[in-house]
Amino acid sequence: MKIIVLGDLHGEFDRLNCLIEQEQPDIILQVGDFGYWPRIDDQDLAAINTARTKIYFCDGNNDDLAYLHPLVKIPGQPVHIMPGITYMPRGSVLDLEDGRRILFIGGALSIDQGRRFEGWDWFPQEVICDQDVCEVPDSVVDIVISHTCPEEFAIEKYSRQRYPEADPSRQILSQILRRYKPSLWYFGHWHVFAQGQYLNTKWTALGWAWHWGNWFRILPSAE
Repeated sequence: MKIIVLGDLHGEFDRLNCLIEQEQPDIILQVGDFGYWPRIDDQDLAAINTARTKIYFCDGNNDDLAYLHPLVKIPGQPVHIMPGITYMPRGSVLDLEDGRRILFIGGALSIDQGRRFEGWDWFPQEVICDQDVCEVPDSVVDIVISHTCPEEFAIEKYSRQRYPEADPSRQILSQILRRYKPSLWYFGHWHVFAQGQYLNTKWTALGWAWHWGNWFRILPSAE
């Protein structure tokens, strides 16, 4: 089975289709900023080629959270947006066929809040809070897919943009890191490609849709 982890998409569904045609993945795990704006854009998610590829995405700070979050009827339970495309709420888990468990935790603080409008293209609930992770599993987690990253990951030195230093989302993700100590962690948000390791966790920051080649990685097979 071929699994791809994909960086910020921002609604570039044509490029997504190009990637699917090129790589032929069975599963895509997407790190947020999927570009889900049903109230703003005339989006046709049916145009995404999901004939053989299943897509699982978490929310970023550039998704319509006022529309997306209410779709979750049971905390931590995935929401099937349409055939082949599934929204993974904060604290939800995907079990792979090889036995590995993937925890999804979207959310991050925006750097452009001052240029956006609350309730329309900016939402206070973009920041991860304690309630978002109250349903996380008690079992082992092997991989984490998030939008931003824990404070322990030294991503700031790779980014040319100035991001808020005190994003509460990162503090909560640090709690997740200490609790589960996953072997792999993937995230986006920073629009850079970088890799590092913190203790036993190998982390990867993925670029976005216009950083072709640096916006996705093939998930390694289970050892």
